[in-house]
Amino acid sequence: MARPCKPASLLTECSQTKAEIQSRIDNEKKLKGDASNIRPPKHLSKEQKKIFKEIVKKLEASQILSDKDVYLLAEFSVSIDRLQEVERRINEQPELLFDQKVMSTKDKYTKIFFRGCNELGFSPQSRAKIANINMQEEKENPLLKVLMDDD
Repeated sequence: MARPCKPASLLTECSQTKAEIQSRIDNEKKLKGDASNIRPPKHLSKEQKKIFKEIVKKLEASQILSDKDVYLLAEFSVSIDRLQEVERRINEQPELLFDQKVMSTKDKYTKIFFRGCNELGFSPQSRAKIANINMQEEKENPLLKVLMDDD
């Protein structure tokens, strides 16, 4: 099976020229979209909107989100809210642990949750990749380069 495509800014050794890599970086930036208008969809409940906003706030520093991620963020927020509700009900009625429908629902939302964690960079591996991308961008920024060489 083929490996997933890496962002161009993470490429270190490859068969592409520096110009090709820079072209990919420029195209990736164009495709990323705008990050200034990330708002929860109206169909989310009050609690789901709160979760949505909290996730956006926590991911601001990583600069990975754009308005194209709203659907993913909404699904992720719903899964967290529903998982919390299932867990709350199980805590109130421990016999629900043996209810096939309840546990199936829990499993379904757990899978959505972990997929969202993976997509949004909540794993240590994902955070390391994001840090690497940000570090690469800092090194390539000519102004930062001049400021860093000012010792």
